[in-house]
Amino acid sequence: MTLLAPTPDRRSSLRLVALALIACLALGLAACSGSESSSQQLPIGPEPSITVLVRVGGDADSTVQLLGTGTTQASLDVAATAVARTAFPTAQVGAPELATSTDPALTVATVPVQLPSDAMTLNLQSEGMSSALQGVHPKALGVWVCTDDRRSLAVDSTAPGAVSSDVVSGQCQVVGSTLAHDGQTWSARVVVGAVEPPSKLPWLIAVGVLVLIGLGAWFLWPRRSKMLETTSSSSPPLPPAPPVH
Repeated sequence: MTLLAPTPDRRSSLRLVALALIACLALGLAACSGSESSSQQLPIGPEPSITVLVRVGGDADSTVQLLGTGTTQASLDVAATAVARTAFPTAQVGAPELATSTDPALTVATVPVQLPSDAMTLNLQSEGMSSALQGVHPKALGVWVCTDDRRSLAVDSTAPGAVSSDVVSGQCQVVGSTLAHDGQTWSARVVVGAVEPPSKLPWLIAVGVLVLIGLGAWFLWPRRSKMLETTSSSSPPLPPAPPVH
């Protein structure tokens, strides 16, 4: 059996596929810099259901955010302020921010908190959270602490089923959860690191993407030029020009 050599069009298609794979790899590297999905932090359970997100960020990027179902915006704004003062007794808590949720079934309340850039330790308990949320009377409650890439985070919780976390950054860690009338209490010690210099990871990802694009262009362009030269050399000669009388 005689195998046919790939035609120029087939070789070009294969190289375009290879370039597309390189582009997909570049997009995959860029996706690695994205934050994790927040679907795990959405309120779950009988209404009213509340999720508390304590976000400890950089110098001026710290907030306490409440996600709620079966509640009102006004009551959740008051609860967010109370939770922020419970979590950070000595910090300055700002006024609730304008709600931006586009989901009619989800109510979001956010208050800014001014925190120092030094390392800190938070001691959170189910009793304190329940007291701060008494105006909402949640039947299901979940508490999370989140940091950005500039702070580290470690959580040691006594909540049922909780496992002490390793030191991480740029993630959210569950602190505790409560269901109404379940009789379970919990406490958690949260250690947040000092603010670190900005991460170099976005720059490294950008350089990696540019390198992959350059490799793709290097892989495709010389071979395409050679293919065009081969195609031109294999073309039949033009017929001679007719004589001029």
